[in-house]
Amino acid sequence: MSAEASLQESFQMAGKEFGYSAVKAEYTPFKEFKIKWQRSAGWAEFQVSDYLMDADKEVIQGLAHSLFVRITKGRRDPYPETMKDWMTSSDFVRQKQPVYVRRSRNLTRSPMGRNRNLLDSVSRLERQGMVEKDEEMFISWTKERNLRRVGYCSVLMKVIAISSVFDDPEVPEYVLDYVVYHEMLHLKNGLDPDSPKHGPEFRAQEREFPRWQEAEAWLRKIALDW
Repeated sequence: MSAEASLQESFQMAGKEFGYSAVKAEYTPFKEFKIKWQRSAGWAEFQVSDYLMDADKEVIQGLAHSLFVRITKGRRDPYPETMKDWMTSSDFVRQKQPVYVRRSRNLTRSPMGRNRNLLDSVSRLERQGMVEKDEEMFISWTKERNLRRVGYCSVLMKVIAISSVFDDPEVPEYVLDYVVYHEMLHLKNGLDPDSPKHGPEFRAQEREFPRWQEAEAWLRKIALDW
């Protein structure tokens, strides 16, 4: 049975359990991992991230069940542990990260900029004991000089993007290091959809950076939404 047919079968079985007689599910090549759906009385359609295409059938069946709980009972049902374990495994990152990077149109796909190498920033942070080495991490400059989103981290794919606005010798190195540190904190804390992205605990970790106040002041001048 093909991956598409198995997906369809799993979602139809789950839908039947919740009273849906017409269910359609298909894999879609989204850049981010996401699932879209629409429904009405008795029918539902799903677009499922193709990052799941090679997942075990048990993972897909658990996903289908949790989604139908959400759309019929109006409550957030946790994703199955089998799915979480698979998506946080080294195998998942090794297989899916290159696909994610190819789909990220605004990445240079290199840590080397015109003036600065992001890996130098990572090394400085490692020497200070601020971060630990992560061989699975992929870090890259953005093509555009983003001012509204100066840094971004996909915890799932272990990809960090840093705005090329910092690839400028006039911006102090510690400001760049602070932005890299911020994004690497997300990797360190891992995938937890039930916790706030920038809650009090995260902010406390940020302030372990020695010059965080100076860096924040610089960022308020550079970034529109910092």
